[in-house]
Amino acid sequence: MISSIEFKKIEIPMKKPFTIATGSTSIYEGYIVRVKTTDGYEGIGEAVPTPHIMGDTMGSIENELRIFAKSLVGMEISPERINEKMISIAKNSKASRAAVDMAIWDIIGKKAKLPVHSILGNYRSDFETSYTVDLVEPRIAAEEAAELLNNGVLIFKIKLGSGLVKDFERVKNVRKTVGDDKQIYVDFNQSYTAKKAVALSEMISKFNIEFLEQPVPANDVRALKFVREHTSIPVMADEAVMSPQDAAIIIQNEAADMINMKLMKSGGITDGLAIIKTSQAFRIPVMVGCMVETRLANTAGLQIALSQPAVKYTDLDGFSSLKEDIVTGGLIFKNGKNSLKDGPGLGVTLKKDIEEFP
Repeated sequence: MISSIEFKKIEIPMKKPFTIATGSTSIYEGYIVRVKTTDGYEGIGEAVPTPHIMGDTMGSIENELRIFAKSLVGMEISPERINEKMISIAKNSKASRAAVDMAIWDIIGKKAKLPVHSILGNYRSDFETSYTVDLVEPRIAAEEAAELLNNGVLIFKIKLGSGLVKDFERVKNVRKTVGDDKQIYVDFNQSYTAKKAVALSEMISKFNIEFLEQPVPANDVRALKFVREHTSIPVMADEAVMSPQDAAIIIQNEAADMINMKLMKSGGITDGLAIIKTSQAFRIPVMVGCMVETRLANTAGLQIALSQPAVKYTDLDGFSSLKEDIVTGGLIFKNGKNSLKDGPGLGVTLKKDIEEFP
């Protein structure tokens, strides 16, 4: 059973500012969580706030973690039961809950002496992942794409949200840079109206776009459905899906062709699995995505992606934006794919300068 929950704040400089339609950041801020058990096991997890998307902040995450640290001690290592308890005492918790949940699954894997993906399904051994071209001037987008291509990236996610003309030019420049054989998709981050999104989709359709990610505001299911019905390019719901219940609403309304599951917005592996299983039941493909995270959380995302047949895409590149790595082990990016050097649990270990908690 749980004997203690510790957490500490982490700040890491970013290699360059990360800009999307809803905001920009130049420094990573998050919390590392460590859960200990009475029989001597430890698990680690990560919480990253995204105020402009999920509404949580560093302050709210810290408060929630303090509550969890008091309320979960003595509970058996059951991810479902612990998840239910966290929701019952902090209803709106997402990233904080994800961190504790990751740590619980890390412990389960260590007890079983198996990586988490083997416990969850062990469906595949590696996965192609996209890397992001930021919301920058079209000329700079081409430079970013060229650099990513030189680093072995094979799938490109292009951020949109600066108007029809610039967004079209950004997509055109990236396609010209990477060639016709590379997969490209675009991410609006809720920045367009339904009709503008359809107009842009018609403009960029000649560039062989894999899908349109969250073109309209997250709370407007009818607008998302309108885009899906009026474009030839598949539509993916991202910010519109933060829970299994949200996934059910999107599927019931036939509002999207695909769903993006992220651990930070779903509340962790346990509810992330529920989103994926809900989607799988209706043959809706899933992408496992990420926020700006360290290799710790990205590895947790890869563990779930490797285990589930419904996962068709991954976007697990958040750690690559950071100047420092806080863990050893975990995911390895090579030749366009993420893979794992299997270790028990999540397969990551905090570095010596990080492992001391206050």
